Amino acid sequence: MSKNKLFWVILIMLVLLIIFIFVEIEPEKCVLDSDCVVFGESGDCNCGCYLKGNLPMTTGGKCFCAAPSSCKCVEGKCEGVFSN
Repeated sequence: MSKNKLFWVILIMLVLLIIFIFVEIEPEKCVLDSDCVVFGESGDCNCGCYLKGNLPMTTGGKCFCAAPSSCKCVEGKCEGVFSN
């Protein structure tokens, strides 16, 4: 391989590596309903539906919050399902 071709291969690899490192992959989006879980109980702050890997640290004390009975993934966001 000539030095010119080697230079371009290395340059392309470096550009791809930089893109891979600095471009944020959106971990905040769900794909399946099973990606979402109910966190907390009714009356606790921060209760609701969250991604499995992105749960709040604590419930945050007492406040008005109605915990859903289950969760589903709607357009990349975890949404609560409230049964009657």
